[in-house]
Amino acid sequence: MAVATNSYGTVAEVAALVRVYTNEGSFDATTHPTETQVEEFIDRISALLNALLAEAGFSIPVAQADCVLALAHFVVEEVADLCEAANRSGRFYTDAKELRGRGRFRVILSDAKVFIEVHAEGFEALGATRSRTLTYGLGFWDQDDAGDDIEPIFSRKWMRQQVIDWDTD
Repeated sequence: MAVATNSYGTVAEVAALVRVYTNEGSFDATTHPTETQVEEFIDRISALLNALLAEAGFSIPVAQADCVLALAHFVVEEVADLCEAANRSGRFYTDAKELRGRGRFRVILSDAKVFIEVHAEGFEALGATRSRTLTYGLGFWDQDDAGDDIEPIFSRKWMRQQVIDWDTD
């Protein structure tokens, strides 16, 4: 098995961070977690990121090189934490203060949401394809079914505000 094409990061990058759980720097069928499990961790964290990126309007998978590196770094760090948890250590180990009564998934989801929210504008500025903005789908009715204009529910006139056009004499 190999990491999916829509995934970010590699097994070798994870192994470099948690070398103590590898066989001479590589995951294999005898390590804990195994190479297959690490690949699945990468795919699952990447899928979560892709879902959040899609919600933010990005085309998936993100292809812009710098963005891919940033996404890969996030995935590799989270997967390294999962590898530590599999070996009863790290921030996701059951007794870890990081969890504070929450499951690992909720912590990862929270991390991912913050990561995407904080970096979405940067990804777009770097050239990641964003097909829609966060305001996608918001709209208003300016005419009713008969084609007559609809006056907004909240208008200055209704709130007794007078509109002054300062540009006219």
